Amino acid sequence: MSHPKLPTHQMHRKIQPSRHARWQIALVILAAALLVGCGDPPPPELAEQPMGTLPAWAFTNERGRPIGTKELAGEPYAVNFLFTSCPTSCPPLAQATAKLQAMMGEWRKTGGPRLVSISVDPASDTPEALRTFARKYGAKASLWTFARADYATMEKLVVEGFYQPIVRKDRKPGTPVAAIADTPTPVDTAHGIRFVLIDGMGRMRALYEKDDASLAKLDHALRWLSEHPGK
Repeated sequence: MSHPKLPTHQMHRKIQPSRHARWQIALVILAAALLVGCGDPPPPELAEQPMGTLPAWAFTNERGRPIGTKELAGEPYAVNFLFTSCPTSCPPLAQATAKLQAMMGEWRKTGGPRLVSISVDPASDTPEALRTFARKYGAKASLWTFARADYATMEKLVVEGFYQPIVRKDRKPGTPVAAIADTPTPVDTAHGIRFVLIDGMGRMRALYEKDDASLAKLDHALRWLSEHPGK
């Protein structure tokens, strides 16, 4: 038996949700959007104001190729400072960097964030010496690279750019940098041993120690910045 057809205007009234239902749908959509927006908050240290913008720099790496602002632009990277003949603080720092490299290897895509170790002893750390050091600690050139420049350029960037100390006992206060520029850095030189996090826009975002908990935080921050460019 056929049923009588409803007028078109009555059919529309039957299938349209009520005003109350529409409000419910809107609230569900809004809640979902808020959940998505809050689902991946930045690491706490990235909520702080950047420490400053790093000046443009151009060094060479362990293979004699350019490394600096131009090559690293667009992705975050972490920098530390060491020299290959350092017998005390540098080996643990290099070991920590190797750990961080392994952690990043679990998620990093080709062309992603990198690690850069700047030599504070360019007189001794030739490209060959840096390559030997890189092999010793298992550095993968596509992820962890080493950078060097003439001493004056390096010191200016480290001290005035990264705000990290270099204190040489063979350099008395007031001694011009040219006086020690070609002299190997003494093994008892004090220098910064923390990681400096740089975002894809060249801003210094945070400092990290080399213990396991700090490395985990740095690994997370590098990944977050890589996945949220411009933040």
